[in-house]
Amino acid sequence: MDNFDYLTRDWSILGPHHLDEFVRVWSEYDPDAKGRIKHLDVVTLLRRISPPLGFGKLCPHRVACKRLVSMNMPLNSDGTVMFNATLFALVRTGLKIKTEGNIDQANEELRAIIKKIWKRTNPKVLDQVCPPAGEDEITVGKFYATYLIQDYFRRFRKRKEEERKRGLHREKSVRKAGLRTLHDIGPEIRRAISGNLEE
Repeated sequence: MDNFDYLTRDWSILGPHHLDEFVRVWSEYDPDAKGRIKHLDVVTLLRRISPPLGFGKLCPHRVACKRLVSMNMPLNSDGTVMFNATLFALVRTGLKIKTEGNIDQANEELRAIIKKIWKRTNPKVLDQVCPPAGEDEITVGKFYATYLIQDYFRRFRKRKEEERKRGLHREKSVRKAGLRTLHDIGPEIRRAISGNLEE
């Protein structure tokens, strides 16, 4: 019966089996079990975890960055992110829990719900997973939003440069064609200028 359950289980639904995979992959990036990893490793970590919790191997880097913007985990001063914050953000965005609208307002609403349901929640843990409004701290979302803006700008500038080069090349060929045309009709122009149209 257990084997049948294993075969018929829908693995795309977020469940406890995804937590095991997350912990296993996280431990590869955090072998000392400090509960934090570098924020740059988060993208590669999440691409190694299959959906719905992670992004999967086939997820393009830019799409992964866009998802990290929506996760908006707090970024520590040493450039690391916490285990609890990352897991909570993944589950929150995966299940679409208070992700619409103003993020500060959504965080406050979620904090109130968590405090109501789990009254003994440690305030430090709550601040990690759901930062209070008003604190202008750097988050992973802001970092990757900046990264995406820079990436879009570089692509835009490169495209404009290529268009400019193509435009100059096209303009040169038009000029050459124009000069060739003038060269070909040069004798007729000389006749017209001289006023002797009978030649």
